[in-house]
Amino acid sequence: MKKMLKSPMAVLFGAFVLVVFLVDVLNADRYSSELENTILAQKPQFSWNDFSDGSFGSDYVKYINDQFMGRDRWISMKAAMDKTLGRIESHGVTFADDDYLMEKLQIVEDKPSTSGTNVVTQRSLDRSIGMVRTFLEMYDREFTLSIVPNSYTVLDDKVPYGFTGVNQQEYTAQIYDELSKANEKLSVIDFTDTLQKHSDEYIYYHTDHHWTTLGAYYAYVDYCRAKGLTPVKLSDLQPNEVEDFYGTFYSKAKRPGQPSDTITWYDVPVEEFAFAANLAQDKELATLGELVQEDGLELLKVGGLMDERKFATRDKYAAFTWGNSGYVKIKSANNLNHKDGHTSRLLLFKDSYANSMIPYLCYNYDEIIVVDLRSSAKSVKELMSEEFDDVFLMYNFSTFISDASSLANLKF
Repeated sequence: MKKMLKSPMAVLFGAFVLVVFLVDVLNADRYSSELENTILAQKPQFSWNDFSDGSFGSDYVKYINDQFMGRDRWISMKAAMDKTLGRIESHGVTFADDDYLMEKLQIVEDKPSTSGTNVVTQRSLDRSIGMVRTFLEMYDREFTLSIVPNSYTVLDDKVPYGFTGVNQQEYTAQIYDELSKANEKLSVIDFTDTLQKHSDEYIYYHTDHHWTTLGAYYAYVDYCRAKGLTPVKLSDLQPNEVEDFYGTFYSKAKRPGQPSDTITWYDVPVEEFAFAANLAQDKELATLGELVQEDGLELLKVGGLMDERKFATRDKYAAFTWGNSGYVKIKSANNLNHKDGHTSRLLLFKDSYANSMIPYLCYNYDEIIVVDLRSSAKSVKELMSEEFDDVFLMYNFSTFISDASSLANLKF
């Protein structure tokens, strides 16, 4: 005891560790973090197999990190310290000019266990390419592919000195080349040049990884031009604005003093919007629409393209097309290219970048089937047996190179 009293700092540190441990044990685990806009790790189930191969230990460390007492406050404190010390990066997010936050993507041979989601292995990229290549080889039909560049590729004048993100244009060209060999009927539409021509406009959010509805519109016009379709004029649409949007990059690196973004959206009328809804996770959903049996699925039929409830939450971008459902069916009466006697149909495989483009596409197809392979609700083989005027795969670069496990669903 006398020796301990001679080292009061050690006593205080031990007491601090004990208090933190007790608080963590007594506090209920959180399912998600609104600040980080992510699902948090839950306590892993113990098994001797997982213990022996080391996976239990890794999962438990992830669980402790995610559920640590005051996690959101520690993230904010670290971001404030990073800014004070003049650092230009935090949690894989770079502090760029004009208040832009940008994710520094890296492709490596071996990924350190401490690295974040911005670091992807070459093996993951190769698997993603392989999954799409297999899919394209399975069908003798026309496809369209677009890999959308992330903000730092387009807004290169905002990137700070010393930024070392992967060269997306170089990798995308290689991906296009390899996949074009898998299917001679594959058409690629690269939006990079068009977006770069508008780089002085508000085409990417400052705090989020998505493009804005304006950026999506310029890409949409490119798509229509390639398909021989008539794009809707932006001036013919009535804009709505939602202020105070802080996106995923801000959630990762809560930069002090960071200005918020503004979301612009358009209330595009449709005849039908029905989607595979997660009613267990969002119990209010069932009261907002009508459950119907369509296309061999139970779908929730709602009144429009936007889940306006989300504008009152942190994850405001999730308002577009009611989030990332595994299956969406849209019927439109706005098709500027409608031909009597023919119902034009689009099958769209996508990530969340497409959500803000879909409203524009309602002006070019009578029916759109949207599939998010991360929560796929229907067999792709079954879908591919149907008639579609166009089959479009659109992913942003970051998702494409890192989400091979979801792209694998293209084979089934």
